Amino acid sequence: MKIKNILLYSLVISGALLTSSCRKYVEIDQNDKRTLKTTDDYRYLLNNKGNFESSFVLPLITSDNIAADVATSASTAWGEIYQRAYLWNDYFYIDNQQDIAWNNLYKQIYIANEILSGVMGSQSGSEAQKLHVAAEARVHRAFAYFSLANQYAPIYDPTKATSQQGLPLLLTPDLFQNLSRVSLSRVYEQIIEDLNIAIGNLPNFPSFNYHPSKIATYALLSRVYLTMRNFEESGRYADLALALDPTVYNLEEYTSATYPRLIDDKEVLLSKLSSGFVRGPLNPDLVALYDQNDLRLKMFIGTDPNTFKGYVYIKPLSNGNSNYNAYIGLNTPEIYLNRAEVYARQNNVAKTVEMLNLLRKKRFQASKYVALKTTDVQADLLQYVMDERRREFVGTDLRWYDMRRLTLDGNYFKPVTRTLNGKSYTLQANSPRMVYPINQEVLTLNPEIGQNPR
Repeated sequence: MKIKNILLYSLVISGALLTSSCRKYVEIDQNDKRTLKTTDDYRYLLNNKGNFESSFVLPLITSDNIAADVATSASTAWGEIYQRAYLWNDYFYIDNQQDIAWNNLYKQIYIANEILSGVMGSQSGSEAQKLHVAAEARVHRAFAYFSLANQYAPIYDPTKATSQQGLPLLLTPDLFQNLSRVSLSRVYEQIIEDLNIAIGNLPNFPSFNYHPSKIATYALLSRVYLTMRNFEESGRYADLALALDPTVYNLEEYTSATYPRLIDDKEVLLSKLSSGFVRGPLNPDLVALYDQNDLRLKMFIGTDPNTFKGYVYIKPLSNGNSNYNAYIGLNTPEIYLNRAEVYARQNNVAKTVEMLNLLRKKRFQASKYVALKTTDVQADLLQYVMDERRREFVGTDLRWYDMRRLTLDGNYFKPVTRTLNGKSYTLQANSPRMVYPINQEVLTLNPEIGQNPR
């Protein structure tokens, strides 16, 4: 079965079209094409933001950060794909509609595989340069597989992962491969292996935040282990990242100044963007979690009266951008909140509050900030951390991922009910709708992948 079937799009690498009929483009020079020969050729693939930055969008729709009733607005403001995802439908795509997320992420995997298969044998580069290029490719591949696993594969349960159905695991750019799924544990093993190999060949911080770095790799490992419920390792990698002293902005400095552009945003450790935009409406329960003096409420949440009632997410507009594409990569606040969650799960109240305060004090004006005390959070320590994650990660994919893993934590997952056009739909913790459907066009070309239970 050809890999091009899983992608549905032909892949363009430095102008060379890589399909089964054009393998010659990576074997001999073409007059009008650039072939992959030198280490710089592989570096150019990584420098092209279009290859790795745009990813997915539907986790912004399926999470409970979106309001429960959009009956009069969604039909005009959202297309039919968004509407079906909003209701966790049996299918999201029909006819020839493309699943952009699946295509984008497997395209990134393909390009990473192309780099990894050839860069160490490339010309005109030092060993250190080649290892650096390979390390960046491994981080991009790991991020793509983690994103796929948390949309199209079951919720990771360490007691079941070896028997849970994962994903097609493609590790070479060969055009003929078995696309049957491997176990979910095998997918996560590969993610961790890639990241551990990459760490030693990356700088602490990137020259530009769309390049992987050591601190971004630590942050991703912390996220991965948190999802795997290996809390000790998640905390350890969060500590390694924090030891590098990452930047957290004091939002008070930007109340009368322009917020940094994405490329200049020091809180962003690995830049990834949603493949579309979502203009709310935000869940009133989410908005109610903010203190009225919280600068995140004042700066990153606003109104859009021409489209939706209530509040919408506007952070991407805070630096003058003209679109709503969300930042869905890795960032410094996640490191603090991963560490806080691990402390909370260990019932270490003092350290949990310490980590939360390190972040929260940067989210208020100094004159209005009131530090948390241990007595403020003792009623339900973990819930307080999860609420802080919702406040910090509004408008990103992380709430959907948190919802999925919280299904293994008893009452911390709350059923979500939504109404559209007068009909109500409820998402329960044990629902198969916690996993996205595979696009039927992918299955038609690659039936061995198999549909997710619906």
